[in-house]
Amino acid sequence: MKTKKWITYTIYGILITVIFLYVRFPSDNAANYIRSIVVAGNPNVVLSFDSASPSLPPGIKLGNVEIGFRDRPDLVFRTDTLKIRPAIASLLSGKLSLLLNADVYGGNMRADINFANRFSTEGPVRINTGFSGINLGKCSCLKTATGRRIDGILSGSLSYNGRWNRITSGTGSARFALLEGSVQLLRDIFSLGELDFDKMEADITLKNRTLKITSLEMTGKQLNGSFSGNIFLNKNIMRSRLAIKGNMKIHAMNGDISTSLKGTIANPVPRFM
Repeated sequence: MKTKKWITYTIYGILITVIFLYVRFPSDNAANYIRSIVVAGNPNVVLSFDSASPSLPPGIKLGNVEIGFRDRPDLVFRTDTLKIRPAIASLLSGKLSLLLNADVYGGNMRADINFANRFSTEGPVRINTGFSGINLGKCSCLKTATGRRIDGILSGSLSYNGRWNRITSGTGSARFALLEGSVQLLRDIFSLGELDFDKMEADITLKNRTLKITSLEMTGKQLNGSFSGNIFLNKNIMRSRLAIKGNMKIHAMNGDISTSLKGTIANPVPRFM
């Protein structure tokens, strides 16, 4: 009987504690702490949000989040809600690991962020991310960054090892699929002002400041294509150099064409053979 009574009191105490923390949640302190973590990792990043509240499992939920850059105020990534919580197993072993879940542009993104240093966000970091159903047409910052309209539903995964302030010097890999996509061309190619496709799939790795496109396959009513090559990263991403080659079959021409893509991301130069 006494055991049952103690169990009841214990459960009651836990409930009262949870309710108290929820009602008296120090949202301003939580907001300042999260911003300090972001700024410590990369002073160029600006993080803002309308609200911070507790969530279950134990964590923090941010509302109307915007992530921008001090040197590019026109580039702003937005998400309706972002939930952040610590991985309990990692905390018990003395390491900090954060689990993120975001509703973004009609889809969802999940990430595990593991910090190498004990209870510290500085130093090396390992990230594993999965995303699905993201509508790129709603992502205005993508159009601003690339200077062209890109549409489609994006899903895939990404892994990264490195440091926040030296992202291009790290290592990683990505695999993604873009469905019902469209990419605006800056100049007409074979009388096409944009590339429409049913599906684009790609496998990419990052090493030695180089993005290696192991394979990129595109299928659709306009064309089929297969590409591979490298993107040599610059501190200004849009100035990164392209060295990509592949083969295309344009259905309207009923023929195969070998092609290469040089120049930069901002100003690609296609050649056909």
